[in-house]
Amino acid sequence: MNWQKRTTSLFLVFTWVLTLFCFFLPVNAQNGSLELKTGWIAKKAVEVPSDGTQISRPDYTCSDWLEAVIPGTILTTLLHNGKVPDPFYGMNNELIPDVYFVGRDFYSYWFVIDFQVPESFINELTWITFRGINYYADVFINGKRVNKQTMEGMFLRHTYQIDPYLKKDELNRMAVLVKPPDPVGNPNGGQGGDGTIGRSITNQFVAGWDWISPIRDRNTGIWDKVYLYNTGPLSLQHPFIKTRVPGKRYPDSKQDPAQIKASVELVNSANKNQKANVVLTIDGKTYSRNVLLPPRGEVKVEFPEIIIKNPRLWWPNGYGNQELYNAEFTVNMNGGSISDSELVTFGIREFSSRFDREIGARIFMVNGQKIFIKGGNWIGSDALHRLSKERYMMEVKMHAEMNLNMIRIWGGSITERPEFYEACDKFGILVMQDLWITGDCNGRWLDPRKLESQSRRREYPDDHPLFLKSLADQIKMLRNHASLCVWCGGNEFPPPDDIQEIIENELMPELDGTRYYLPESTSDSLLTNTIGGNGDGPYNIREPEWFFTFKSYPFNPEIGSVGFPNYESLKMIMDEEDLVISSDRRFSAAWRYHKYIGYGDFIERYGEVTDLENYSYKAQIINYNQYRALIEGWNSHMWDWYTGVLIWKTQNPWTALRGMMYDHFLDQNGGYYGVRKASEPVHIQFNLDDSTVCLVNHTTIKTGKINCSAILYDLNGQKIFSQEQIADLMPSSKERLFKIKLPVEENEIYFLKLDARETKGSVISDNIYWLTSSGKDYSRLETLKPAILLTEIKSSRSEHEINLTLKITNDGKEVAFFTQLKLFDSKTGKRILPAFYSDNFITIIPGESREVIITIPLTVSRSEVTPDIWMGGWNTPLLKISIKND
Repeated sequence: MNWQKRTTSLFLVFTWVLTLFCFFLPVNAQNGSLELKTGWIAKKAVEVPSDGTQISRPDYTCSDWLEAVIPGTILTTLLHNGKVPDPFYGMNNELIPDVYFVGRDFYSYWFVIDFQVPESFINELTWITFRGINYYADVFINGKRVNKQTMEGMFLRHTYQIDPYLKKDELNRMAVLVKPPDPVGNPNGGQGGDGTIGRSITNQFVAGWDWISPIRDRNTGIWDKVYLYNTGPLSLQHPFIKTRVPGKRYPDSKQDPAQIKASVELVNSANKNQKANVVLTIDGKTYSRNVLLPPRGEVKVEFPEIIIKNPRLWWPNGYGNQELYNAEFTVNMNGGSISDSELVTFGIREFSSRFDREIGARIFMVNGQKIFIKGGNWIGSDALHRLSKERYMMEVKMHAEMNLNMIRIWGGSITERPEFYEACDKFGILVMQDLWITGDCNGRWLDPRKLESQSRRREYPDDHPLFLKSLADQIKMLRNHASLCVWCGGNEFPPPDDIQEIIENELMPELDGTRYYLPESTSDSLLTNTIGGNGDGPYNIREPEWFFTFKSYPFNPEIGSVGFPNYESLKMIMDEEDLVISSDRRFSAAWRYHKYIGYGDFIERYGEVTDLENYSYKAQIINYNQYRALIEGWNSHMWDWYTGVLIWKTQNPWTALRGMMYDHFLDQNGGYYGVRKASEPVHIQFNLDDSTVCLVNHTTIKTGKINCSAILYDLNGQKIFSQEQIADLMPSSKERLFKIKLPVEENEIYFLKLDARETKGSVISDNIYWLTSSGKDYSRLETLKPAILLTEIKSSRSEHEINLTLKITNDGKEVAFFTQLKLFDSKTGKRILPAFYSDNFITIIPGESREVIITIPLTVSRSEVTPDIWMGGWNTPLLKISIKND
């Protein structure tokens, strides 16, 4: 296949998914700001025979330059211009030169933009902020160098006063030279390649990992936002809102007062003393402080403690609402004019934790309530850093819809962006943020693929002061977010001792002081256990009952299994010749390159595999059962064996064939719905270790009288027996109810349907299992005759979304097994992604009905979409349900 044609096709698909969310509105970094997002051009530095003073002059001619994508990396720009094949497709990544072999000059680029100062910039000082450049950079404006020292490091914001270089009423030009980290690391197949990428303060996965192939430019580029803003002589920096919520609180009740401590840094850019009045406004009330600043001086302005009566509290997902407040800081000059202002969004909540020695793990608490952690590991939204606020919002929403309450940002990746945290604030997802350390690169283990010794790697990164400076900056950038719960020194390994000491004793207490600092993800301050100390894993497929019977780490920060996309996504990842499944399961190089891990004989237990589409569908059955069992196994031992679990991993930043609940195109697989089911706030489940029906309450509220019932059906949907019991659960607790004894018929298959209903009759949780009386053979499911499903559909459309309510009734005599719903655009035939389903991969007993609510986010790019619902399953003939526009 012509790679240029395939590149264009896949890039357009990704762009369609990405711009699905984009409204093309300016993004304000702070009051009076302008993001420099469009109009950039780029060219390889060795092809430009001029220096920065010349290139940055507006009259310099830039011929044959590429249209650049900012924020983005050099590969993002090259891909946008069709200069490289899409590395996410097939074996294309092997066709892209790797910086280790071609040299750093190959990916050293000039980026240029022409801009005018907005008329709204009425104050005398103009500033520019680079929120992220990887790795070295120099900046020139109108023939003058702006930065006196070369920028260095991936995780450090750089802000410069640039009004001396600007022409206020004319076109200005900025030129930025960006170079890769040094060393870039040999992508030799090891975790992080030869490990030397860890010598720099950058994301380590770019040299390759067991879930991704190497990123050829090592993410070199202006990878985060660039924006201008305008102030008077006094400017505000690094506002901080600390909240205290003493005592044990409950949602939806009148609250005792909370306390707020607020501070902001004030900078005087003038060469004279300045008197100022700093005003803070919260919830309609104002507080002020008078300040005297020396010439070119700065001071931290602290406000007296503020009491908030009956505060609206912020809670994690599933425990209460995510209430947010705004705080506005304003600095007024002595004459009364406003010099600068900063708006901060924050939540009133308090984090605490304690180590439970009986369990052997840390318990995390919010507002005095202990939280049983159910979460996932996150790498990044996109491996090429094509970052979008709207995509962040959709991905975090998927975690909330899975009923999870924590995301861990893995240490081989980045400090996530404020827009990611905004989404977590909105949806109640707690965040454990790792720093830029991994045991793989930083020397936890002996590894023959690493270039340098284990002791040398334990000194990584090379520049310790830069690491600490970067961390201080990132703490200040993120600390106001309600969702940020834990800082973690690194993935499976802590930072070097001298860095660790300063973090624990200076940086965290001085710059934050409100969150727990964990030295490493497997620290014995998080977990210890009799099974062999502290650790994480495993990462491969397991018998579902294993999750109930094997006593894992009491807080497991990484445990995973298989993950395989739906067939439609496979067709977007590989050439046609790779879309085959052989009888001996020898997969093509493209499968191996995209890091496929096998399912053992689990898929064959459901009968002969006919083709890849059939294989993919059956994989979803396994995905569903694996991850439902994983969460339910932890549920069953809540607060005796376990305090929490984080799935490795819930998403992929590229087109990998492993470890995910949804793929890079935002299409959810069976594992997503298995996790969603098992993680319900109040959940009824079947414990696979002792055949007990169990009710789990993850909320802070006593459940009241819950009628729990179980009905066992044979393969043909005939009721065999039923049983029920009333349960009344305390908050954050579980109760084992009654046992289910299967009949002894050999190789028979049964359906077990569980319901938990309130006394008024409404269902709060249901669950259905397919079980064998002996062995692991589910092939008899193939004897199911076609099910007859009737549907009723209601639709509504607003400016921002389409809502579909689909009622599905099993009007036949056969169980409708594992019925999947998909959405396609009736006009284009393309899948509608993302879409949110209240349930999917559904099994319906004869005579019963299920209601599914489907929400389709609408944006400018797909405001005219007309959805078709495609419904089909194991024994459900494919049915297309067309939706008419209201």
